Amino acid sequence: MLSLAVVAGGVLGIGTMQTTVHASASVRYYTNIKNQNVTVTNANAPVWTTASLKHRSGTMQNYGTTVQQYYAAHIRKRNGKTYVYYKFRVGKKTGWVWHGYLKTSATSSTTTTPNKTVNGITVTNSDKLPVEKVDWNSITGNGTFSADKTLMQLFPNAIYSDALYSTAKSYNNLDDGVDRGNYFDTDETATLAKNLGVNSSVTPVIIKASVSEPEPFTKTAIETALTKAGYDATKRAQFSGWYIGGSIEPDSWADEGAYGGMTTIILIPNK
Repeated sequence: MLSLAVVAGGVLGIGTMQTTVHASASVRYYTNIKNQNVTVTNANAPVWTTASLKHRSGTMQNYGTTVQQYYAAHIRKRNGKTYVYYKFRVGKKTGWVWHGYLKTSATSSTTTTPNKTVNGITVTNSDKLPVEKVDWNSITGNGTFSADKTLMQLFPNAIYSDALYSTAKSYNNLDDGVDRGNYFDTDETATLAKNLGVNSSVTPVIIKASVSEPEPFTKTAIETALTKAGYDATKRAQFSGWYIGGSIEPDSWADEGAYGGMTTIILIPNK
């Protein structure tokens, strides 16, 4: 088991009434999936406000026939069986639904082009390259998460990792009620070790910072946040050769426990 050094540094907008129920599922882990427009196959499918299925809020008929899926949760229900639920959005409205009720359409548009998937992680051609040599357009593009490129490049000669980047984004997007303090003590640690092939005795460093200025997140604002968290340019340079994955929560994605500017960086020694 990896040990960790942690360094501190709208839900649904629909007009239906939420119904509170007892928790019926536990989240095993989250994974990023490609942003993709999909067709709703069951208008009566129940929609949930969190992946733990604590609060039900209406059905898919409130969202039309096409939504965008962009996040996945692997859960275990009380019956002991495991399921995959997708988080989706239409405009500013979001929700969780069983993935089987969403079908990929022939005209679906995606924001990423995956090469292959290993242990639930999309592996790109830039995986395990120095941050200075990464093809950032294929990873963050110029859209919602474009500031992540700036964030990771502030750690010179660090080695970009698809697995760590996916994990950082997953951590930022945890639902309310998830134990963030122990998040890296569960299945996620095994995933990191397996994807990177690191010695199980290494100690990853998790940096948490907050970019206080609104989007677009500038380099100056990100540097200020990192320095405030205890990581100025001199200290960041000490992570040369380490694996890195980091993400800043966009204002437009802030919900269910995350806030705009929330920043998480994961660093693991390459040994």
